[in-house]
Amino acid sequence: MADEKIDFVITWGSNTDPEWRKQYEYYAAQYGRSVDKSVYRYRSWDTLHFLFRGIEKYAPWVNKVFFITNANPPQWMNTEHPKLVFLNDKDVVPSQYMPTFSCYPIEFNFHRIKGLSDKFVYFCDDMFLLDDVLPKHFFRKGLPCDICDLSASSNTQPNVYDNSCFMAKALINKHFSKIAAARKGPLKMYPPSLPMVALKNLRFFMLPTFPGFHMNHLPQIYLKKTFDEIWKYCEEDLSRTCASKFRSYGDISPTLIRYWQLASGNFTSCNVYKYGQVFYLSDQNISACVDCISHRKKRIICINDGDHVTHFEENKKRILEALETILPDKSGFEL
Repeated sequence: MADEKIDFVITWGSNTDPEWRKQYEYYAAQYGRSVDKSVYRYRSWDTLHFLFRGIEKYAPWVNKVFFITNANPPQWMNTEHPKLVFLNDKDVVPSQYMPTFSCYPIEFNFHRIKGLSDKFVYFCDDMFLLDDVLPKHFFRKGLPCDICDLSASSNTQPNVYDNSCFMAKALINKHFSKIAAARKGPLKMYPPSLPMVALKNLRFFMLPTFPGFHMNHLPQIYLKKTFDEIWKYCEEDLSRTCASKFRSYGDISPTLIRYWQLASGNFTSCNVYKYGQVFYLSDQNISACVDCISHRKKRIICINDGDHVTHFEENKKRILEALETILPDKSGFEL
């Protein structure tokens, strides 16, 4: 692994550009209630520079960092950094799908990024490194580290995102057989090193289809060839999704990419939850999130925003102070 190139890809959305807001309002007016136009998806916690500080301090081995945004670079960003590749959405997404106000077309077209290595890790802008990470935390034996953790959970409150994940699972069952996958890689479906996962998956032993996969909202670990495969076999569905200006019912979630790697066996079984934790932010768990950051309880953390954070400015200050405590020094990615 020492000589292998592993890149990071980061996406960041901003609602400050006047031209972007004009286009957003124009297209938003044309869509009904069946799409996701949530404002909180674009509010800023002003934490992005801490992601870059963490990369420089805790993952100095990374080859390149591809930064994709719908806006100009943040004022603090050093775009001349030798490892940084600054891209606009239109540099990644084919022109027939632009403009877009959905992350789906961007994520489904990562493989079109010029110069991207065959192995890469995708960070949303709400994911941060809190401690040292090594290539082996992401890739082993040339394959992404992941867990085939089967799940049949469902949401009783239908929403656009859960619908798109359901659509992704339907495509997986169209192209893969769970029984065939288990026969091909029994130690991946029932990993002896992860007995609780193995026992959990045994509940679905007789089921011929994949009931679903447990959500993993940590950095996504990808092989570029996976994108070529899904576009080859699912082009109609992906084209329809990429044409949606906003996340809409009937879209395919980019979780399809990870599901595809799991169903095809193109991964190495690892306990990714051992070093990563996700906080779906609410007023009730802000303190636990701050504690996790301040004491670096995990190597990686995801601080996922949502409409359950009502005291935004107060809680934003607490998060920023915690990150500043462990990452006080500017990185080379900052001016």
